[in-house]
Amino acid sequence: MVELPSGTVTLLFTDIEGSTRLLKRLRNEYGGLLADHHRLMRSALEQHGGREMDTQGEAFFAVFARAKDAVAAALTAQRAHATHGWPDGVEVRVRIGIHTAEPELVGDRYFGLGVHRASRLCSVGHGGQVLLSRSTAGLVDEDEIAGVALRDLGEHLLKDLERPERIYQVVTEGLAESFPPIRTLTEVARRSEVPTGTVSFVSTDMAGFRRLLRTGIDHYAAVMDEHDRLLRNVFEQNGHVVDVVGDSFLVAFARPKDAVQAAATAQQAIASGDWPAGEQPEVNIGIHTGEAVRTGSRYFSAALVRAVRICAAAQGGQVLLSKTTESLLDADDLGGLCLRDVGVRELLDFERPVRLYEVVPHTSHGRGNDTAAQ
Repeated sequence: MVELPSGTVTLLFTDIEGSTRLLKRLRNEYGGLLADHHRLMRSALEQHGGREMDTQGEAFFAVFARAKDAVAAALTAQRAHATHGWPDGVEVRVRIGIHTAEPELVGDRYFGLGVHRASRLCSVGHGGQVLLSRSTAGLVDEDEIAGVALRDLGEHLLKDLERPERIYQVVTEGLAESFPPIRTLTEVARRSEVPTGTVSFVSTDMAGFRRLLRTGIDHYAAVMDEHDRLLRNVFEQNGHVVDVVGDSFLVAFARPKDAVQAAATAQQAIASGDWPAGEQPEVNIGIHTGEAVRTGSRYFSAALVRAVRICAAAQGGQVLLSKTTESLLDADDLGGLCLRDVGVRELLDFERPVRLYEVVPHTSHGRGNDTAAQ
């Protein structure tokens, strides 16, 4: 028996788009379609040195010792499916996800988050599309496979995986290259009027709120009215105001860049507000991105709580954001802003420390757009 590759390997997952629809349409003929699909897939895998690890219905899991062989097998499979004569004139469109990792090999099975990441990558694609993770794309780009180009689809959060993934589409002559947006949690949130799935939460808190309460009801009311007016005007442009409690806003955004820009704009609005007796308050802001479930008018999410805790870590009118949010920002998202690494902080109610970044004007000493471009 040939020994399975170990160490750094490339994992390939496939699935047929709309397989249930095909089954309903073809009925008894679907078995023949599935047999042809299996034959075409196995031929492509064997031709390029892939090892078939598992097959469930129409889905394949295979492993390769080299990333470029996995990509070559994927393209061979796509071409074979595109030119095959399928029953009743149907199209069989296969989505493929490829990720390079170091999974654990126990007996004849691979385990680890890398396996799950490859599977999730396959699930967010469209039929006829080949998607690569950042690690696989780097190896493919290094090998410079003739006739193959990579299209950067940006950073995305995949279901049940905390670390976002930069995803690339393989583009080559003779195969389709135009597809709808991939179906990640990030893309779903971007297209939702009220953010769901992957949400960027902004939490605000006014410093010295208790002192303000002691200045008298009239002065307090005037400050709070101006505070609420300014922040609501800013946040409602691209965000969804979840709650306002006392001096604190909680706002949900579909895109991290909108959350960061809104927080910076809010600070500018505070600085130019019409405050009674010229008493401008300091407003601290925290931002964090994560998965959120919305039921009725409420969100259920640890990400929401983390944003509140990050806000509590801010001082003196700071805007702080988490490493997760920072990793989802592209260089162009910051505009005239940059990010200053303020180190790792402990957050109340969370066991694991979080690296935080301060949003500052570009003229300040920060890491600038290079932070978001990494």
